[in-house]
Amino acid sequence: MKKKVITGVIGALFGITMMTLQFTPVFLVVLAFFTFRANYELLRAAGVQNKVIVAVTSVPATAMPFVLSYDLTRFAPLPLVALLMIYVFLLLTLMLAMYEKTRFDHISMALVSSLLVPYVMSLLVEIRDFYPDAPRSTRAYMIVFTLICAWVTDAMAYFVGSKFGKHKMAPLISPKKSWEGAVGGVLGTVIINLIVYGVYFGLYKLGWINRLLFPLWLVPILSALLSVIGMLGDLSASVIKRNYGIKDYGTVMGEGNGGVMDRFDSAIFVIGAMYVLLLVVRVTGLHV
Repeated sequence: MKKKVITGVIGALFGITMMTLQFTPVFLVVLAFFTFRANYELLRAAGVQNKVIVAVTSVPATAMPFVLSYDLTRFAPLPLVALLMIYVFLLLTLMLAMYEKTRFDHISMALVSSLLVPYVMSLLVEIRDFYPDAPRSTRAYMIVFTLICAWVTDAMAYFVGSKFGKHKMAPLISPKKSWEGAVGGVLGTVIINLIVYGVYFGLYKLGWINRLLFPLWLVPILSALLSVIGMLGDLSASVIKRNYGIKDYGTVMGEGNGGVMDRFDSAIFVIGAMYVLLLVVRVTGLHV
């Protein structure tokens, strides 16, 4: 546990640093590394040994944050649907050319790992820029709120579950997860998000930042909802690992913390859900 705590502190400091750099190209470069690494880890988990497929899929996976941030699709010579079809045909052709060591499920995983996962991870850029005319403090808060819902849920569920966990939540999928930990994860996320909101509100009262677009009553509701969604993402990633007989996706995040996918499993679900919820909030006019 000591190593997990140390690594967690380092990760938190790294995250804070990235938050201060989120409006610079450095943020996109780091995000591109994560999307590249997530693609690699998923392909390795699926047993993909075709190096050509790994290389080809690395291109869209790495480019995705820049594509969304700079809206590079407007320069595409063909509609996106046509480009997607070409990409699928290319991967299927590589499967046929190297059928001895390439299965169809490898291609299926390649589509998920190189397009779907990087796209959802890159939606952090869309969340940040959801209100493009808003001050940077508000736009930065969007990302902070989203990642808190993912990572604080993980951390609080782990600590509460390890201390008080008695009732297994999904013993066949993830034996260490408990209902007590799940409740602790949700409550901890709500509390931390309320504290962060209070800090932002205090800074607004001091005149240091502009007013946030979220009303206070919406914070605990979205926090609890996204926290539950994050746990579903965590369990889904555990199912994938069990299907492929692996413990962790990698080791790049440090000993005991696995790979990028081990840290972003719940975040991927939360990021996608947050983006959808922002669309709902905009439509219903709750962003006052």
